[in-house]
Amino acid sequence: MLRMSIFVLLLTALAAAGNTRKEHKDYVPDEKTAEHIADAVLVAQYGEDLMRGQRPLIVDRSNKDYWIVQGSPRENGMPRIGGGPAVWINKHSGCMTVMEHMK
Repeated sequence: MLRMSIFVLLLTALAAAGNTRKEHKDYVPDEKTAEHIADAVLVAQYGEDLMRGQRPLIVDRSNKDYWIVQGSPRENGMPRIGGGPAVWINKHSGCMTVMEHMK
């Protein structure tokens, strides 16, 4: 009877150990990854010709949960922030929101 109790206790402990949730790393861990994802999405949405004039893309890392990646339209040959398309990418899940004109 004692052996059976120990066996059941051991099986219960093993089952509980197998059910622990492991924390996953962020799906979009760094600026470079966010830039590559946003570039692919923006080219698919707006075309290579428009996006060629929006590069380099600007990656804002000030938000703790999102990468904000936006095009940099030209004004008198100089890139300016705002006015171009942007992608908000959730660092943890990879979910995105595309904005046509970022302010």
